[in-house]
Amino acid sequence: MSKEEYLRGLEEALSGEVPASVIRDNLNYYSSYIAQEMAKGRTVDEIADEIGEPYIVARTIIDSCEAAGETGDGDGYGSYQEAYTDSGSRESYGREEQNRSPHIHYIDLSKWYWKLLLILVVIFVCTAVFQVVGGIFYLLMRFAGPLCIIFLLIWLVRNMRR
Repeated sequence: MSKEEYLRGLEEALSGEVPASVIRDNLNYYSSYIAQEMAKGRTVDEIADEIGEPYIVARTIIDSCEAAGETGDGDGYGSYQEAYTDSGSRESYGREEQNRSPHIHYIDLSKWYWKLLLILVVIFVCTAVFQVVGGIFYLLMRFAGPLCIIFLLIWLVRNMRR
């Protein structure tokens, strides 16, 4: 894996998840970090093994942005980022809109407050169902006495004819 491939993978994993400024800052940071480590004689693969695959690094950045209350730019399309090469010159790279797919967001229920919210929603729904069913039975019970008397009279009249 080359430095550019690593940075492209990191950018792809971050696009649409965090603000463009966060992407730019992290790409610049990892670009210069990889350049410094390569100057020491290390390969990109060794550096990647040390800091982790791009999608793992991106997940950490996304989680820290969510914890800080920062949100993504939302569209995830047409991002254009700049990084610095080993020689210090700017290198631009981006993705075509047609090659990008929208990100799928999901709710992570592993946090305690999401579990608590889910339990409260289930309790609320169960309570509402029981109240509706109980209300129906309550209304029926108001008419149960007169209906029972009517059915008893009908039954008695039919039995007297036989």
